[in-house]
Amino acid sequence: MNYGDCLGCGLCMIGCPAYEEAGSEAHTAKGRNRMLQAGLKAVDMREALDACTLCGYCDAVCPTHVRNVEITLALRRELQGASSLSAPAARPLVLGCTLREKAPRLIPSILDFLKRVGFVGEPESAGCCGAKDVEAGRALPCGPRAGDAEARFPDRAKARVVCDPVCFDQYDADFLGALAVESLQLFELKPPFYYFAPHRLINGRHDEYYPIYHGLREKTGCEMNLDLNRLARSITASAVNPKDVAGAVKRLLAHSKAERIITCSPAEYLAFKEHSGRETLFITECLR
Repeated sequence: MNYGDCLGCGLCMIGCPAYEEAGSEAHTAKGRNRMLQAGLKAVDMREALDACTLCGYCDAVCPTHVRNVEITLALRRELQGASSLSAPAARPLVLGCTLREKAPRLIPSILDFLKRVGFVGEPESAGCCGAKDVEAGRALPCGPRAGDAEARFPDRAKARVVCDPVCFDQYDADFLGALAVESLQLFELKPPFYYFAPHRLINGRHDEYYPIYHGLREKTGCEMNLDLNRLARSITASAVNPKDVAGAVKRLLAHSKAERIITCSPAEYLAFKEHSGRETLFITECLR
């Protein structure tokens, strides 16, 4: 909760999905940090907390390394009055609610790919994949900023593979898209195509994952979006009313000559498939 380190520089506002939708500084990391510095509590910031998509952009650009995502999660737990940190059982594979509920037809190809690269396990089939567990305090967020949490809570939620970037930073796990790009020999990727890489992954673990996706571009000559034009802003914001997913798709593809769109994010896959007018494939649908 190092919100006191926020200088109010506003860099986090430039790429904040909630700010782009609502136009309110209060919905940004800067706004929340300023409110906390003024003594406001979580209950006074409910709309601003709900609006955050946890995309991690603010953490990626903050010059003083304020842990904005962790702060938002802590305040959401405070709102829910949750304090239990007993983690749910470890799962070998976590698909994500979007995939299970809206695109279950993709699951067989995902399982096929994972078997080919040596992962064996059945997907979690009911309930939330983990994001709500973290927000309610029943699990702990993972990643490089989790501090000594793993030593203190060795039974926290873990998974071998996650298939939805929204859930990725809730687990110590491999991400499906990165696994796929590291196994390009298994895929038929004929250019010209456009690859949409998940922003949460790139923002949260830039040094680790940017080279993997850049390698895809170099090997295939594809067009690529990494983390600047985030389609997720029109899909995952909860309190901010999503404006125009079709418009977001149109902006992203305005200057693209790609004939196909390939993504490893279920939410973006659904948006492109409905609104792009171009062939849209989930990465595992391209298996040879």
